[in-house]
Amino acid sequence: MSSTKNLILGAGLTGLSTGYHLQSDDYEVYEKLHEVGGLCRSEEVNGFLFDYAPHILYTVNPYAHELIHTLLKGNIEIKKRKAFIYHGKYDLYTQFPYQAHLHGLPAQDIIECLSGLVDVLRNTDRPKPTNYREWMYWRFGKGIAEQLMIPYAERIWTIDPKYMNFNWIDRRVPEPDFEAVLKGALQDEDDRTGFNQEFWYPIEGAIEALPVALAKGVKNIHLNETVTKIDPKAKRVTFASGKVVDYQNLVYTLSLTYLPDFIDDIPAHVVDAINGLQFNQIECVNIGINRPDISPYHWLYFHEADRFIFHRISFPRNASEKTCPPGTSSVCCEISYSKSRPLPVQGREALIQATIDGLTKAKILRPDDEILATDVLTCDPAYVIYDLDYEKNVKTIHDWLVSIDIHPCGRFGDWQYYNMDHSILAGKRIADLLNSNQA
Repeated sequence: MSSTKNLILGAGLTGLSTGYHLQSDDYEVYEKLHEVGGLCRSEEVNGFLFDYAPHILYTVNPYAHELIHTLLKGNIEIKKRKAFIYHGKYDLYTQFPYQAHLHGLPAQDIIECLSGLVDVLRNTDRPKPTNYREWMYWRFGKGIAEQLMIPYAERIWTIDPKYMNFNWIDRRVPEPDFEAVLKGALQDEDDRTGFNQEFWYPIEGAIEALPVALAKGVKNIHLNETVTKIDPKAKRVTFASGKVVDYQNLVYTLSLTYLPDFIDDIPAHVVDAINGLQFNQIECVNIGINRPDISPYHWLYFHEADRFIFHRISFPRNASEKTCPPGTSSVCCEISYSKSRPLPVQGREALIQATIDGLTKAKILRPDDEILATDVLTCDPAYVIYDLDYEKNVKTIHDWLVSIDIHPCGRFGDWQYYNMDHSILAGKRIADLLNSNQA
């Protein structure tokens, strides 16, 4: 048995950031995997580097900006976003975000989008929305909502958006003004709207370069250690290896949904809240192709569920050429699913084949392309779903955890739609709290 003042569960970005920002070295970080990074990891397959879902770096926070650039030093490149939407029924691309780049669509589609937006702008007394589906109609009108926003929301979130709140959309759903929408409908222009207009990506090592760099400033990292029991009364954690660690402060960056597996006698109302949490999972089907420059884009959105198994694809080589062997390209295809909407096909090979079929249908792959690598990486959980009971359930769980001296943080501890900068800042927030308590 050993003991530590600060026990950190999970060596993803948040757990690493907590250790990095603690002023005392009296802490231990425990991670079940053989390496650090959590979902911010990369895998090598036949010379191709594939991330666990597409990751790009950007932030509006000055501290996070400085830290990321300091950690990666010269190993970082700035890119101007090239994100587009593919419309299979028309075989054409429009720029992201859809609502600001209607140019190129059939005239009738543009008319429906603009007239719907005018209708909502005229109707200033319209009832306030009560869910995410209503918000899309309320904010953008019938045309934009029905042509893309609702179909895509159903694809990524796996549930009807009428069962979601819309408190999370700040900086997530671009809201261009009418002038920008009109301008984007009348002309093909390159004005980028919304967040991540520019982003960064490591030149070498794919996205895993970031947690690897962060881990160099963190001591006492223990890998291949799986939590089996948390005893908040004794302030003790037991691991599958047989190791037992006593703690004063427990930093929990794992998923809130795992808590019943670790802690006995959780109050019934907290168990109900945990069972009420919703999330999706993502299968990332990654393919390496023996042809360079298969696409000029960074990522593409696919909103037509009847045509494509994936909802978004990205091209790692366009973020960094070092992710692919010379003369080749790769593509990462995200397929979202959940208990509400299972995967449309089962099994690794079936997922790969359905993805290849979709890429061929979209004319990204050619029938004669030579496939050099295939891989399927699972993100489970992937995104938290902001359902209508989200705030009540998360507050119930967090209040209880704080009452037993457990500090939840990170994407799945805070249960938030976090980017990488948010995850790093979440760890810093908890470290700052512990630093102040121990001062």
